[in-house]
Amino acid sequence: MAPKPTTNDWRELVAVGCVAGDLTALGIARYAGVDLATAEAAIESAREEGAFHDDGTVANEFAARAVADLAVERVAEVHAVVARHLLAAGPDRVVDAVRHARAAGSLLDLEELVAMSDQGGRMSLALGDYAAANELLTLAVELDVSDNFTVRGDRLCDLADAVDGLGDDDRCKDLLSEAARLGAVAHDGALVARAAIRYADPLDWNDGDTRAAGLLHQAEQLDLDEETRTAILAARSRIEMRIPMASEDTQQIAWITRPSVAQPLADEALAKSESMSGPVRLLALASWRTTHRAPEFLDHRREVTAEALNLAQRLRRPADQVGMAVYQAVDAIESGDRPLFDEALAVARWVSERDGNPRLRWRAHTLAAGAALIDGDVDAAAALVGRATEIAQPHDVQGWFACEMLFAGQAVLDRDDPDEIALVLPVEDVPAMASPLGLAAYAYAAARIGNVAAAEARAREALALAEVESSYLLLMSRLAAAVVLLDAPDLSAEMVDRLTPWAGSVAVDTNVWWCDGPVSLRLAELHHSRGRDDLALPLLSKAEPVAAAVKDVRALRRAVDLRASLQQADDLDDEFELTTRELDVLRLMANGLTNPQIADRLAYSLSTIRADSVQIYRKLGVRGRSEAVSVALQRRLIPFD
Repeated sequence: MAPKPTTNDWRELVAVGCVAGDLTALGIARYAGVDLATAEAAIESAREEGAFHDDGTVANEFAARAVADLAVERVAEVHAVVARHLLAAGPDRVVDAVRHARAAGSLLDLEELVAMSDQGGRMSLALGDYAAANELLTLAVELDVSDNFTVRGDRLCDLADAVDGLGDDDRCKDLLSEAARLGAVAHDGALVARAAIRYADPLDWNDGDTRAAGLLHQAEQLDLDEETRTAILAARSRIEMRIPMASEDTQQIAWITRPSVAQPLADEALAKSESMSGPVRLLALASWRTTHRAPEFLDHRREVTAEALNLAQRLRRPADQVGMAVYQAVDAIESGDRPLFDEALAVARWVSERDGNPRLRWRAHTLAAGAALIDGDVDAAAALVGRATEIAQPHDVQGWFACEMLFAGQAVLDRDDPDEIALVLPVEDVPAMASPLGLAAYAYAAARIGNVAAAEARAREALALAEVESSYLLLMSRLAAAVVLLDAPDLSAEMVDRLTPWAGSVAVDTNVWWCDGPVSLRLAELHHSRGRDDLALPLLSKAEPVAAAVKDVRALRRAVDLRASLQQADDLDDEFELTTRELDVLRLMANGLTNPQIADRLAYSLSTIRADSVQIYRKLGVRGRSEAVSVALQRRLIPFD
């Protein structure tokens, strides 16, 4: 048993524990450089002298006096020892380690401290502990005054990843810009390229960002290996794809897409990356998927997205895992594959819950909210959107404003109350109206409350601005929903032409925030509104199993309503007992043809057509051609062209 220490001895040992923030016997022994028995004896003496409270904590007054009695050099030495120990202890003690390191001042070897902070920061980053990584790497950046610009620039890139993980996009960009500058000073093309590529990713930061484009161009002028050049090519394709057109504060609302510029770059990068390292291949895959959103690419998109998600999981890159999971969810819904969608949602939620990045949690929550709306669970969707907003708004996450608008718009339209629609109908000069989808939403709302002129005008504007690379099927489907309510035969025909090639797909936006159901269902509704129930019925029969497979409750409700309406139209046909030829004659009457022209068109004699006309008037209970056409159109006996 160690001899009982003198008053000065035990006071000094307890003071060391106070400075270290560790009043255990083991802590005092470690930081004071004594054996464990001596430390235990010092604690016992302190208790006997009343230095400790009953709960084991040291009395504040005693601690202040004891620490004040220590020499300044001794305090600094303790801080240095503690800092070394905590820096090696792992991410859990980072904040304390940094505090002690700063207090140690010059007694802690600068190079040693920078190296330990750097090592601990990178380890914390790899573990997804962004707060710890930020503390350690920030310390290393502040203390490192060496002229090794490559090392300092690489550290800034690591720090940018940590800061991004905390949701501070602006600081992240500043750090990457500074890293690129240091790379240029050092004539280090690899460093400039790393910073430039990272600046261009994630895409939702800066579509069309001139600073990102400038950094990539700067990197391209330097001496680079083939893999780095391929990575730059892929990053450039993303930046070149979309140019911001309208915004609400810092939130982008509308874009102009440039597939003719971006897609060749992405195609080239994808081809070149086939035998390259995992990170370069992943960037090329993600960039190709980002720049090929049109319906015609769906089959290839599914292959590319599946490979990218698999690679992101193997590389353990959370942001890419969530991003590719969202893309897979979009592809799955568009192709009517609900099981694959559910798998993608599970990946996004699992990864985001284990990562500290608020943007990833926001994306997973909004994806889940979209799934809830497909399932018809409006309350669950609203709760998820609420949680997503709580995450996104403080960090100004790109896209949260548009997300809120889309979900709010769906809620209003689902309730289908004209009075409510009238209250929320947006003014026409808001930024959202620069987007074709915003115009389409306005067109439907205006048509629903009877403002036909405004609805048709906005629908035509949206159609003129429609781009196949911007949620094309969703836009066309929303426009078709508006056109169904309008007497605009040319628009109706245009909608049919635009949607028919994609009848087997599901209309969904690029984040699954809004699913408009099977394209074939919207086509069936269009044909029914035009009086072509003969075309509507087979399309409805194709839509119903797709809606069931996706578990789209809202689409299934629409299908039920449409089938009931089609049945009612069939009953009306039976009521009037018009023959097929009489219906053909009636249709041509509606198109303005005379009896001789009808006879020529149908290859019957003029007397037969006259007899058919008389029968038509009798069966419809009308006195002439104009009344017959009016009744036929009102009762949907014939289509209008």
